[in-house]
Amino acid sequence: MLAFQSLGIVYGDIGTSPLYVFTGIFDIFGTPTDSRDVIGILSMIIWSLTIVPLVKYVFIVIKADDNGEGGTLALYSLLARHSGLAIHGETRKDDLNISNYDAVSIRSNKNNFIKRSKKVQGVLLFLVIYGASLVLGDGLLTPAISVLSAVEGLEIQVPMLLFIGQQYGTDKVSKCFAPIILLWLISIASIGIWNITGRPEVIKAYSPHYMFDYFTRSGLKGFEVLGGVLLALTGAEALYADLGHFNKRAIELSFIPLVYPPLVLVYMGQAARIIDDPTVVKNTFWKTIPQTGFIYWFIFVLAILATIIASQSLISATFTVIHQAMRLDCFPKVKIIHTSSHHRGQIYIPEINWILMVLVLAVVIAFKHSANLTTAFGVAVASVMLITTFLLTNVIHVVWKFHPAFSIAFLLIFGLIDGAFLSSTLRKIPDGGWFTLVFAVVVASVMGIWKWGTTLRVEYESKNKTKLGDLFMDDEYSGTTSSENSSMQIINGNSQNEATTSTAIASTTITIQPPQRIQLRLLESGLKVQRLPGIGLFYQDSGLGIPLTFSHFIQHLPAVPETLIFISIRPVAVPYVGEEDRLVVHRVGLYAGIYKVIARYGYMEPISQSHDFIRKLIKVIRTIDSEQESLKPEAHPEDQAITYVLSQQKILPGAGNWLRKAALQFFVFLMNNSRVPYSNWNIPSGDSIDVGMCIPL
Repeated sequence: MLAFQSLGIVYGDIGTSPLYVFTGIFDIFGTPTDSRDVIGILSMIIWSLTIVPLVKYVFIVIKADDNGEGGTLALYSLLARHSGLAIHGETRKDDLNISNYDAVSIRSNKNNFIKRSKKVQGVLLFLVIYGASLVLGDGLLTPAISVLSAVEGLEIQVPMLLFIGQQYGTDKVSKCFAPIILLWLISIASIGIWNITGRPEVIKAYSPHYMFDYFTRSGLKGFEVLGGVLLALTGAEALYADLGHFNKRAIELSFIPLVYPPLVLVYMGQAARIIDDPTVVKNTFWKTIPQTGFIYWFIFVLAILATIIASQSLISATFTVIHQAMRLDCFPKVKIIHTSSHHRGQIYIPEINWILMVLVLAVVIAFKHSANLTTAFGVAVASVMLITTFLLTNVIHVVWKFHPAFSIAFLLIFGLIDGAFLSSTLRKIPDGGWFTLVFAVVVASVMGIWKWGTTLRVEYESKNKTKLGDLFMDDEYSGTTSSENSSMQIINGNSQNEATTSTAIASTTITIQPPQRIQLRLLESGLKVQRLPGIGLFYQDSGLGIPLTFSHFIQHLPAVPETLIFISIRPVAVPYVGEEDRLVVHRVGLYAGIYKVIARYGYMEPISQSHDFIRKLIKVIRTIDSEQESLKPEAHPEDQAITYVLSQQKILPGAGNWLRKAALQFFVFLMNNSRVPYSNWNIPSGDSIDVGMCIPL
């Protein structure tokens, strides 16, 4: 079923390439006068389809998935984790009991060449960000080209319908589109066979001899033809980028028997007709189909639908790229809607959908004709293919642990092919290719500045993180010494002592009899911290210790609620998390009424921090800490005051040159206009407090 559905999402672009490939090639080089040229170009198309989409992507590249996700950012994520590079917010080992992340995916490898060299890390990050930007540019150009090539008179209405349909999710959209693309593929395969019967000798184009013969005879002209042949490969990168919407097996089952054969057959059929009548190159596809009324108009309607659907693969890929970039701290926060409980990669991003629609309309109005966009399109396709080859070369050695010879062989073979395609398109930069490069530079700048600013902020928080022992002194009246090394944890509803290496709050378990509780006094002033009735929740990022918000708060106002909870919200890679797996609770050392909590949510679940959540949390805390007076059943804790303390950070650009200050100002602008994570957590507005603090960068 997934393989069938993938037809409507992944293959619309590459499946509709026969509409314009031969016409685009011979429109530049003129009507062919030698049948050997036609056979040679056909051989180039067949072998390009065989080597790039089939061998490179279906047989090799899609195997390098990041827990089911594909694309350049997924390759970077794999390389970073397997090189021991920190990725902010990555999955933790104690999620393995409920998530589908395998243990190897979060295990750091040895100190390889990526870990050792900051320059290598910088080059990889640049390539990944620029590659992702090119995919986004591809996602902008594909709908524009598809619409213009299909219905020149409906430039505005058609894309609006296409983008409006995205909100219903990949599953519903693919079920609607897949039958149309399947019917299209069957139709072009049938037309191809019908045309081949007139010139069966075109089958010999499967021999690479004719491709090399064409290069030998044509010289530089043959190299320039590669730019036209590249149009037959559009959508190959989307095949990998859309992997998260389906899976590897679905892509294999759909492309090998259902997509590759019809494409080869239709190109062979078109070549056969061109040999018979070279004038058909002026409008190859339409002049090579049966001209009988019903068949012609049936194909005409089907072609319009198929070319519109061709945009879907890159729209879905755009959502995937944005989502991956957010998880790697390379893009501002936007709203993610998961549209399937079975496949977490099927997502919809409202803001990006409508922004993309507006940009597509602007491009359609600006360029007016599809021919004006094809040059820009080719530069984007070839560039992303080459970047993917370079990144996978590193994955083969670093992640798959193959001998470097395999990496070198892969780079030489596919790098040479991708480089040849890119070189053939670079000469078209003045004719429209500049648009792709400029768009990618703008988007890459946004992503790069966000990544850089986020890294600076996280580094500041890490350097200034504290433990409670750094804030509070041992209480001389407690009869014991302060220890943050004592903790109690509950996972799956069972109370247990835990040994952990976390630097956040707790590290090792010790046995204490009796469990006397430490009262709080500020370390610097010795002032006793007042404990107020109620429950207070301080929200923090996972793994960053005591929130800076709390340190800032306690120094200015030495009073905290009687029950103090440091809480982290952690999304995990399953649709739903059962209530028995929801909470991980630590008692923080011997401090009275202080706890650390991790609340886990599946990707299909809305995050709720309402009073119902607090009641469940209190119930769990009671099971591990019956000594807390304020949480005993007779104390009616549900009726106590509940305070949600949220952080509002203000970035202050520090010293530096004007360029650094300008970049930080832009980062601040992005922060102020990105989505606040807790805006849809169902936190009662009357019970929340925003604690502002300045972070100098």
